[in-house]
Amino acid sequence: MRVLFDGYWWADGPAANRTVQREILLAWRRAFPEDQVAVALRRGADADGLPAGVGVRRTALWPQGVSNALELGGSGADLVIAHNFAPLTGTSAVFVHDAMFVDHPEWFSRAERVYFSAMLPSARRARLVATSSATEAARIERVAPHLAPVAAIGLGPTPAIVDEEPVRPQIAADLTSFALTVGRLNVRKNLAATIAAAGASERVTADSPLIVVGSGAHSGVAGDLDAALATLPDPHAVRIAGRLTDAEIAWLYRHASLAISLSLDEGFGLTPLEALALGAPLLVSDIAVHRETMGAAARFVAPDAVAHALGAAVDAAWGAEPSPDARQAALDRWSWQQVVQRLRKSCANAGIREP
Repeated sequence: MRVLFDGYWWADGPAANRTVQREILLAWRRAFPEDQVAVALRRGADADGLPAGVGVRRTALWPQGVSNALELGGSGADLVIAHNFAPLTGTSAVFVHDAMFVDHPEWFSRAERVYFSAMLPSARRARLVATSSATEAARIERVAPHLAPVAAIGLGPTPAIVDEEPVRPQIAADLTSFALTVGRLNVRKNLAATIAAAGASERVTADSPLIVVGSGAHSGVAGDLDAALATLPDPHAVRIAGRLTDAEIAWLYRHASLAISLSLDEGFGLTPLEALALGAPLLVSDIAVHRETMGAAARFVAPDAVAHALGAAVDAAWGAEPSPDARQAALDRWSWQQVVQRLRKSCANAGIREP
């Protein structure tokens, strides 16, 4: 089969989008070496990391929605695997990361909402619509019933983090214990609640702080970080790291006394899976997708709980590693090898078959 992969974010862009694009292509190449594989990269984008034998097709249009619609079709491929926006022509499968912008428009800027509004209508052009979790598939089917059924194919932990040789970051140079939260600094990630939890926790102190890793790039509506920090009884109990390298994040996951993810919503939630893969105890928001992806491998707390309850949840989860069986069950379920196997099977079920 001749397969063209959307590589709009291959070299640069939102971390989750980039990870998913790269890892699906790489896992597909490993699983199906007999396929003729090519990737559509933006003009001038670095092709580093492409496996041998993968062809490159350059695109020139911006943004991704326009490029995908007009430049991915007509390639002669038997199948185009696109992300978020389907091509206007040809046989395609489109991976839609999430449809949160429909349920929660307040989390996105007006420009983002306008841009995303073309996503679900464009998916009508695809033979198959896929997403990461059954929870997200149900949302997409609810808000865009014409796209049903939507295939849930999963995700895997980010190899650039979990397989990296750890490097201790300077921000943790003096620490023997700490809590960690990783993600975009936007309102959806609910960082204000995580900081409130740190302020109410007996475990989080200046000597054992909460480290916040992330940036405001590609982030939607930003949370009020300064206001959240101003409420802390001890301002030294939280350290803002900003962006770190994959190797530094790997070190933090491996040494954290607790990884915290109190997101209000997720399509899947890669950061808890990365934390789990690197052995960190986990406290996550009690939302449907975390129940689906983490199972018994994490502890849960309501993301809108009062500060006292959040702090108590942090203290109870501190250093509490999941059982080896629960951890392994989650890791066995979510792998990139399984993602592409599910994707290939879903394509066949949708009538996309080898010529």
